[in-house]
Amino acid sequence: MNTLSHFISTMKQSIKDGYLRGDWHDYEKEDIVATVDGLYAVKEDCVELDDTWYHKDLDAEYLSWDDINDEHILSEESVTCYGRRGREFVTHQDNDELVSFRGDYYLEDYLEDNELCRLRSGDIYRTDDACWVESESEWYDPDDCYYWESDGEYHPDREDDEDDEEESSRRQKKDSLWGYSQGPTEKAYVYEDAVEGMPHQFGFGMEIEKGDMPDFDFDKQEIYDKTGAVMERDSSVSNGFELKTPVYNLFSPKTEERLALLKDFADVDNVSNAGGHIGFSMEGKRDEELLDMCAGWVPLIYSMYKKRLDNHYCSGKTIAKLKGDKEKFQSINLRGNYIEFRVIASVKTYNTVLFRLKFFRLMASNLNRNFASVIGMAINPSSDLYKLLRQDMYKDDKKFERLIRDAISINTQFGNKKLTQKQINKITIKLTELQLCA
Repeated sequence: MNTLSHFISTMKQSIKDGYLRGDWHDYEKEDIVATVDGLYAVKEDCVELDDTWYHKDLDAEYLSWDDINDEHILSEESVTCYGRRGREFVTHQDNDELVSFRGDYYLEDYLEDNELCRLRSGDIYRTDDACWVESESEWYDPDDCYYWESDGEYHPDREDDEDDEEESSRRQKKDSLWGYSQGPTEKAYVYEDAVEGMPHQFGFGMEIEKGDMPDFDFDKQEIYDKTGAVMERDSSVSNGFELKTPVYNLFSPKTEERLALLKDFADVDNVSNAGGHIGFSMEGKRDEELLDMCAGWVPLIYSMYKKRLDNHYCSGKTIAKLKGDKEKFQSINLRGNYIEFRVIASVKTYNTVLFRLKFFRLMASNLNRNFASVIGMAINPSSDLYKLLRQDMYKDDKKFERLIRDAISINTQFGNKKLTQKQINKITIKLTELQLCA
């Protein structure tokens, strides 16, 4: 095809595909440009990036909108970052305002909105893992400062000979942990421990935080080698530890074997300021899709930890708001290839670990159930869910009834589908029958 024929053919195709306006001939020659895929368009309908023209609407797959600088950028050069109050923004990866921390990006001016800070040394830490030294108006690594009881403040550069025996012992124990985010990457056993016959592979992992160090000796590297779990410092539990399990295969028998090796850590008593986040994933499903599949279970989970729903770090929201806001500090955080249940409280004992493992197995086996169906299982004595709830956390009749009634109330506020009064009446009658039979 000669040059003129090719030009005419391309012009026709450009008009047909909507790239070129019908009144294109009213424009000057220099106002018509060839776009990335070779079709012509009016310049004012396009944006030029790296010497290439892109149609603002029809070449959208190449483009992203920079929320910080209010301009188009190439999608391949864009990143998502966290800004004010944990909200997400898209911007250019070379934006000077960005700070990288543990694989995520943050706007420098809003680090503390996202529980982060820049230390005097220049390093980025979580605020929970750093100490604010008032006299210096700076953040410090906890190992580089000390707390002076007389004035109730942190001060830098404590001398070794000032350490009392208790403080020296505490520091030695802390040295047996990796620094926050300094340890190895948690292992993943989803496929290594795959269960034959399971149609999907589910991932399951948790945090075990404690306010005190164990009173027994341990080797962090040995724990990692045997279980895949990482033992780190975390100043939210400044005298204790954070244990991050690997991503287990939810249904594999090997998961119980690996968790059993962590029993003594789970049984450490002090859980002051501790959390118990759980990660949950499903092969072939992204976060929003998996959240929809879990929606009927969310009010029941919320009711188990209802006191945490008003907490800024894990605020309760509807499924639509969880997906729409996608804030870091909400009850269920969307993490792309998994969802993180932040609303779940600290691990009290090893029995708590086993309860949560069994609960998530039940949920994974009963996805896409609506709330009425989930509650029906919860009050049916022949169901595995009822048996799990009643043999463990909710043996007491009044506590169990309160759980169910709280779930109904929470579903009214956060659920996808409200119960009818007829359904509520049936549940009330069933709860009465259960108490009479007890």
